[in-house]
Amino acid sequence: MKRRFIALAASASLFPLAAMAGEFETLDADGSGALSYGEVRAVAPDLTAEQFVAVDIDGSGDLSRGEYDAWKSASMAPKE
Repeated sequence: MKRRFIALAASASLFPLAAMAGEFETLDADGSGALSYGEVRAVAPDLTAEQFVAVDIDGSGDLSRGEYDAWKSASMAPKE
């Protein structure tokens, strides 16, 4: 769990703040209720598959709303 959090924090910097201003539903191009790797790569093209997997906490292969929100929060956290 701790390793996933570290990976989440590290990958957070790859998600552009401009994209984060968009709503989850806007990023969910296919309306599935989850964000696929391809949908996320459309706004964060430097995100690797390994980083995506680290953010996908439940291992479903997609980002749920909760996983997206956690990633968004981690990217907005003050850097120490």
